[in-house]
Amino acid sequence: MKRFYTAVCTLEKYIAMTGIVLMTVFIFLGAVTRTLGCPLGWTTDMGQFMLAWATFLAGDIAFREGRLANLDVVIVHVPVKLQKAIAVLIYAIIVAFILCMIYFGSVLTYTSRFRTFNGVQGFSYSWVTLAMPVSGFFMLITAVVRLIKILRSDDPRQISKM
Repeated sequence: MKRFYTAVCTLEKYIAMTGIVLMTVFIFLGAVTRTLGCPLGWTTDMGQFMLAWATFLAGDIAFREGRLANLDVVIVHVPVKLQKAIAVLIYAIIVAFILCMIYFGSVLTYTSRFRTFNGVQGFSYSWVTLAMPVSGFFMLITAVVRLIKILRSDDPRQISKM
């Protein structure tokens, strides 16, 4: 199971990186073609699609790798048991937020199923909004894995890392 999780995390990184590169290419291509007088309407839409997916996936990557803003300066000065209690409370709030993100992202995906892009006929906007619940699911897994690590650890550095 751990190898599968590692493979999924690696795939997630490559998808996010590819999304950023493709977004840049699409936006640049759109700018060049507009400058030349024959604009391509789909480049902005595809850039928006890539931006949404890359941003949400990168949010999970940053969360998993502990690269988000952290107030460990405050937490590191309290006893380990209190650090764990604070961490559990914070992760309960994070999980509640992620569950809301999954729910409302799913609702948004469903309600936007008939909306299409202007430049790409037949391509539903739901593919953009689907990035929110899918990435939310990955973030939920990340939050649970990190919470389990915190609960199993007595190392103040691991607990305060959150």
